[in-house]
Amino acid sequence: MAVSVKRRLGSALGLCLSVGCYSGVSHDPGNAEGTDDGQDGGGSDEGGSDDGDNDGPFACNPDATVDSVSLRRLSKAQYDNTIRDLLTWAVGDSGEQIHADVSSLIEHMPEDARRSVPNEVRGGFRRLDQDVHQEHINAGYDVAVDVAARLTTAHLGTIAGACATDGDVGNDDTCIDQFIATFGERALRRPLTDDELGFYRDVFDADGVTEGTEPEAFADVIVVMLTSPQFMYMVEDDSIPDTAEPGLYPLNDFELAQRLSYHFWQTSPDDALIEAARAGELQTDEGYQAQVDRLFNDSRTGAALDEFFGEWLWLEDLPALDARLGAPVYDAFVDGLEITPESTDNMREEVLAMASYYALDTEASFADFFMSTESFATTPDLAEIYGVEPWTGGDPPTFPDAERVGLISRAALVATGSPTTRPIMKGVFIRKALLCQGLPPPPDNAAATPPEATEEATTREIVEGLTEQPGTQCAGCHATLINPLGYATENFDALGRFRSEQTLFDEDGNVTGSRAVDTTSVPGIPAGDERVSAGAGDLSQMLLESESVHACFARHYLRWTFGRVENVQADGCMLNAVTSNLVDEAPLNDVLRQLALRDEFRTRRIEE
Repeated sequence: MAVSVKRRLGSALGLCLSVGCYSGVSHDPGNAEGTDDGQDGGGSDEGGSDDGDNDGPFACNPDATVDSVSLRRLSKAQYDNTIRDLLTWAVGDSGEQIHADVSSLIEHMPEDARRSVPNEVRGGFRRLDQDVHQEHINAGYDVAVDVAARLTTAHLGTIAGACATDGDVGNDDTCIDQFIATFGERALRRPLTDDELGFYRDVFDADGVTEGTEPEAFADVIVVMLTSPQFMYMVEDDSIPDTAEPGLYPLNDFELAQRLSYHFWQTSPDDALIEAARAGELQTDEGYQAQVDRLFNDSRTGAALDEFFGEWLWLEDLPALDARLGAPVYDAFVDGLEITPESTDNMREEVLAMASYYALDTEASFADFFMSTESFATTPDLAEIYGVEPWTGGDPPTFPDAERVGLISRAALVATGSPTTRPIMKGVFIRKALLCQGLPPPPDNAAATPPEATEEATTREIVEGLTEQPGTQCAGCHATLINPLGYATENFDALGRFRSEQTLFDEDGNVTGSRAVDTTSVPGIPAGDERVSAGAGDLSQMLLESESVHACFARHYLRWTFGRVENVQADGCMLNAVTSNLVDEAPLNDVLRQLALRDEFRTRRIEE
């Protein structure tokens, strides 16, 4: 098969003192991260580019355009899903087996890197990774060749019709052209143009080499289609501008279908969406709304939102909780709790189940999600940490500890895989991921390792001694911007268990005593606020009251939706609308769905 293809296609955080710290460069925590001058804050009305969008933390200019919009490459997950669904469409249940057979080749596709705002190394979304390497080309070619061979060897009659195998030369031309049009529409996610139909017919004919309906010729067409930019990218045509609004390019029906399906499902449009596009229904508000609702309510949306919440909350950064088992201090700290290689994933899955519950299964608001006191632990290990029974569906159990309030108290966000907590990195996470506020980079001698436990002091006492000494390079950031946020959850140990005292160990794992933990701090949210927070509940409430966390969530959701970093001038109307809905406690499922209903989602607006 490979020889045939070649023949035919030849013409076609750190600590202070000795271990470094974050530098004390002046920083205004009110300024959002990134290279623009956006501000955090709260809300406005939802909708298109109306006056209500001007009420909020971002400047709303309906006529503003972004400098450029990238030609978005399918992520590895999207590529995998697209291949799977194309095969299932083509040959039914047999497509699942073919997908399984080529999965090892798909694995050769490079993993996408999480990308965020410029100069930021933590957090981010894989959808922002638009790099293309030779490995993408090689893997895509290998997958296409293997898929084409399997389809045309065992399923040619299914994908091209009986005319491809009946030996009747009189119907060959119609058979070939119909295959190119039908398979091409599904693979490229839109009808082919006349020029494209002619091009792929030339591929099939191979300068006269092909005789009749040779399976190899069908395979060659499939290979070219599955390695074309129109398959590997979400191509949108900018050739038909809106003459009334320079720089505005309305999306056609099939482009809208593509945007919707990859946004909500991470895969290509299904039959119903394609037919709605063919019928022109996506150009009507009623038809478009119906498809948005249908896609959002489909179970596939849950998997896509898992990606969003997992990457927004840095869940992949949670270390393996079983890696230090066998070390005397860690074993003593674990104290008989069953920790397995699956425990890390169990903690991640609990947060994703929580997000799914509030975003898809209920009419809850962002505040309900952010302030939740309910457990979504389905496994015994995490349920034991929380002191509840495993959740089996229905109403989730409530935490027995009144101090465990909100998203920031989840085990996945406080566990470290070591005997000690990491209040510095917790503070960095809250500042960056939940507030979208940048921090100066740490100096070159900064370490990213947690402070070592001692026999005499709590983790907080050690961190304070290392990073908050007046007049040091460290104190400028740590004492005001980082540490106060991290201290709020010090009453949860490095496995997420509630505690009022920190147990101290010697190097052999012997208990040497305990000291009371201190969760009080002055978070300074908003900047200049001198209120004292007593712990996770107070800090969570302060975050909500500031409305900065709502604006930050809006930023993150826009990045994930459009696969680019937001431009606070050009995207201000959208950001205000999302922020406003979150602040006004609209149902979270409605907020997530509404962005796809906005004019900005249904058009491309690019600087002329």
